[in-house]
Amino acid sequence: MGKVAAVYNLMPDDINIPMEEIAQTITKIVPGGVEVAKIEVKPVAFGLKMLTATFVMNDAEGIVDKLETTLHEIKGIQSVEAVSLTLI
Repeated sequence: MGKVAAVYNLMPDDINIPMEEIAQTITKIVPGGVEVAKIEVKPVAFGLKMLTATFVMNDAEGIVDKLETTLHEIKGIQSVEAVSLTLI
């Protein structure tokens, strides 16, 4: 079974959301079998920031869906956009 790398952009609800706290939350709530490879806070515009998170997981059925559902449930996150999904 191969491994999959998935990259997501997460946009906050508000400019005042502490992105570092959201990043810590992500590392605590990812589903089993998913490893957080990297999380970066990136400026967008007018003080707004987003998180770009990279995850590595086994290429197992349903695990990407579980990850996306978990990311959508984070309080303070407005949108989750899949940037890339690739076998490694």
